[in-house]
Amino acid sequence: MVLAAVGKNGAGKDFFLDYVAEQYNFPMISIGDVVRELAAKDGLELTRDNLHLTSKKYMSENGQTFFPEMIVKKIKESDEPNYCVSGIRPPSDIEVFKKAFGDKFVLVDVVVSDDDARYARMLARGSERDGKSVEKLRENDLHEEEIFHTSVSEKMADYVMKNDGGVEDFYAGVKEFYDSFLKEKLD
Repeated sequence: MVLAAVGKNGAGKDFFLDYVAEQYNFPMISIGDVVRELAAKDGLELTRDNLHLTSKKYMSENGQTFFPEMIVKKIKESDEPNYCVSGIRPPSDIEVFKKAFGDKFVLVDVVVSDDDARYARMLARGSERDGKSVEKLRENDLHEEEIFHTSVSEKMADYVMKNDGGVEDFYAGVKEFYDSFLKEKLD
């Protein structure tokens, strides 16, 4: 079974996947891992600019779905029956995983209803890439929509995980998701 998450920046996608991976002993793999491996193989320092150049290079040489296809290959070569995958964005990524794993691919849309709350969480994580205001957050959302068609990806989800409460509410939501939905799909 392969579990992935989509949603807006700061909604808690990686937090969700990290928690599931830790609680249920799923290995985690990300598209960013593959980009970093290839950049290192090409002898590049792992800077943001070099990672963007690596992404563009390999996608222009191998097609838009190169990175998700690499993740699928790694998963299929592994002895692990279950995985969490981080970094899925456009619908084309999702289609690669659905084709490869069928109903053993589960996509979760992680949602925070209030942009102010989402922005506050982003500030708490302390990443420079998150911008300096709620308006910038919304601008970044529009930019991601233009590039990745994130609203289409979110509609492709099998499950919606609300992340509007506190951490304990979130943990309880993950347990509910696992018990009522995910458990039956596990190998």
